[in-house]
Amino acid sequence: MSPGDEIVFVVDVSSFTKKGFRGTSSFAGEQVDIDFDDADRGIFLNHRMAKKLAVRKGSKVTALVEAEKTQIIRMVVEAVGKAVRISDAKVYYATGQEGGAVIRVRRS
Repeated sequence: MSPGDEIVFVVDVSSFTKKGFRGTSSFAGEQVDIDFDDADRGIFLNHRMAKKLAVRKGSKVTALVEAEKTQIIRMVVEAVGKAVRISDAKVYYATGQEGGAVIRVRRS
């Protein structure tokens, strides 16, 4: 993995949670569960994803969300840890309404 790349999530909504929904995708050949909510807190990445993008907490990223229509959304990395979560109303509704989306995340 080289820093500065993009991460591409091909997300399918797989289940609903108390605060939103969970989607499944893959990263580095492994299945990844991504929690989605509309609280507008930002994006939470695991350590490998953050390293690939060369970001840390507080870094700005841009997400290109390809669903019914394509949207460009700017977010802040809220945390780097084990869980992956996208907490943004625009991403949440675009992905949820279509039952999935292609989400490309890059460092801003």
